[in-house]
Amino acid sequence: MNQADNPKFPQTIVGSLYPTNYVVAVIDNLEEAQLAEQAFRERGYAIGASRLMSSQEALAKISELEQKKNSLQRFLSSFQAATDETGADIYQFEAKLGHHIFYVRALSQREIDQIRDLLADYHAHTLKFFGLWSVMDIPPRQVVRH
Repeated sequence: MNQADNPKFPQTIVGSLYPTNYVVAVIDNLEEAQLAEQAFRERGYAIGASRLMSSQEALAKISELEQKKNSLQRFLSSFQAATDETGADIYQFEAKLGHHIFYVRALSQREIDQIRDLLADYHAHTLKFFGLWSVMDIPPRQVVRH
């Protein structure tokens, strides 16, 4: 079972949302987010390679994970929250604003660049790549001016 198919997707051992090897983006408009999801399928991305979470679904998942944490996970996540440099909390903030979270599996820099370029067509913002050991902000594609 790949991570996107896992009912706990995306969750770490301490009960946090952390989608390993995914580009995560925010798309404000649900219709536009659904069009982005369709565009990835049309480009040949496997069904499990991308996932759209509506704002309500993302907030419900975060709430569910918080409620299911055991005492050790609560203890560890309190330290994680104080030292978290991933910036993942921005996605919870965006979901509270009614914006939608879109995940796309990426295994190379080339794939990250392709995903960024395609997501730009759907006004995606706040792009990050969550790798196994690090999180990388993804800058917008460069506009070539003549």
